[in-house]
Amino acid sequence: MFKLKVIYLLAYLLCGHVIKSQLDGGLLGIFKPEGAQISIPGLLGLGGKSTSKQPKTPTTTTTTTTTTTTTPIPSTTTKTKKPTEAPCGYTQTFVNGKRSCRGKLIFQENFAKLMDNKWLKEIRFAGEPDYEFTIYQDNEENVYLVKSTLHIRPTLTDDKYGEGYVTGEEELNLDDACTGQPTTPECVQKPRAWQILPPTISGLVTTRKRFSFLYGIVEIRARLPKGDWIYPELYLKPKSDFYGPGYESGLIRIAFTPGNVNSSKVLSGGIILGQTELGRTYYMKTLDSHVRWNRDFHSFKVEWKPDIITFSVDDEVYGTIEAPENGFAALDELELSPELVEKWQKGSKLAPFDKEMYLVLGVGVGGQVFPDSEDMTKPWENNNPKGPLQFYRQKDTWHTTWGDNSDLVVDYIKIWAL
Repeated sequence: MFKLKVIYLLAYLLCGHVIKSQLDGGLLGIFKPEGAQISIPGLLGLGGKSTSKQPKTPTTTTTTTTTTTTTPIPSTTTKTKKPTEAPCGYTQTFVNGKRSCRGKLIFQENFAKLMDNKWLKEIRFAGEPDYEFTIYQDNEENVYLVKSTLHIRPTLTDDKYGEGYVTGEEELNLDDACTGQPTTPECVQKPRAWQILPPTISGLVTTRKRFSFLYGIVEIRARLPKGDWIYPELYLKPKSDFYGPGYESGLIRIAFTPGNVNSSKVLSGGIILGQTELGRTYYMKTLDSHVRWNRDFHSFKVEWKPDIITFSVDDEVYGTIEAPENGFAALDELELSPELVEKWQKGSKLAPFDKEMYLVLGVGVGGQVFPDSEDMTKPWENNNPKGPLQFYRQKDTWHTTWGDNSDLVVDYIKIWAL
């Protein structure tokens, strides 16, 4: 037996390289585990020393001597067990069509930048349902950021296009930049006789194409604008006209104070349920103050639930709106059309406020937001097609009340799931 091993050893010394290459490429190459170091003498059962280089480590290179076959190291891939996540928690809140988690912060804005993936800057002529006397544009003087706060300021159309432009003959086409319906009065208008162009330009940003939700808690910290016939547009508007156009699908007014000195001590918030004056005011809650609401920053909050909507400012609740047992459609005093009543009755008792809504931030001027006054202090009449012209002719009176604080300034926005 000893002699046989000697013969094998001599054969290895003489033809080792040939044998090794054949083995590596033949059966040994088939059965040798990947990465294993095989000693031919060991394979033959011979003792003795053999030198084989071990794999390099990141810092040193070592040469080891082995006398036995290296045992293949099996792959030991183990799955890392993820930590157990806390339960999501059931909520009635939906975000962009998907159910959220209880108490989750679903939207936040601190205005370090006005990101296009979050906000849409509206560029269009104002129209129904408020017919405000303004053109919404994305101009640096109308929409801008200062120290992580959003500023939206109204200006005069004549200041941008030239004195008398709004009563001239030149067509104003917002072209491809228009976010309204192309070729309609939302995108192109031309003065004609007493029909003038809107005498003011302002800004409006929305989450219309980016973010919408159903039920939640909205908080906006802002300072409201000053100046005659200026007002903040802090709204939740329906994502779709599911129940109909205009206010047939409802609107939630988060906070509203006219910029006029004699009106700015009254804050209002509530819901709008139609174009009529009663539909606009029936569920509007108000809070009087000894100081003007547009003098300082305030935190305005709306808690929107499936059966009740609550309005507060600086953590003081000033209004709650509960859906009637048979829904808002059952209120005869709203003088709703039979067709609209039938639509709302198909929804929940909170209809039309049972569909997703999006956020609106802007500044409006004039229009049908202000009710007609018996003392004739308002320089136009609602529903009068000459209203914009009447307003424009009084420019020297109302524009003198505009100044440095005629902008809406928004500090932050937070929205939570219920």
